Amino acid sequence: MPSAFESKHFESFAKGGEKMSKVDLTSQNVPNQAPKWLGVYGKHLYPKLATYLNKSNRILRADEYLVQQYCSTFDVYRKAYNELIKHGIQQSIYKTSLSPVDGSVVSRDFQGYKKNPAYNMMSDSLSKMNQIGKELGLSPKARNQLMDLKNINNNDKSVGQSLKEFFK
Repeated sequence: MPSAFESKHFESFAKGGEKMSKVDLTSQNVPNQAPKWLGVYGKHLYPKLATYLNKSNRILRADEYLVQQYCSTFDVYRKAYNELIKHGIQQSIYKTSLSPVDGSVVSRDFQGYKKNPAYNMMSDSLSKMNQIGKELGLSPKARNQLMDLKNINNNDKSVGQSLKEFFK
């Protein structure tokens, strides 16, 4: 059970000027303004994505966290991409030998290459974006599945009639 402090703190938590307890999570649209905590790339993507999703009328205010997560992941992806462009896919590995007498560098021997860690971050971010994008209906397959569901819902047949037709 939350303490009095935690309850009071949660109740006073405000987002964009409106208290969270007064937000209708069943409303049809997500806000078009990006949260302040998003990175540069995420803030740029958020309004475009929110506008696109709001036009489809298939998104609820409760899905806002998915849009935020998608934009945040996109921000990580772009930062990793920039790091990859700046430093390359591979990084050289050198072994440095120091003098035991004065600690100066005696030799620097080439050991090989290692994969840039930004590559893994970029790959993980892309996988996460694909997963969230499917949940938001951003892939062609997801959009087709949503259209199929819409067509099923427009069917006026009862479940019993549908089952009878299925088993004929």
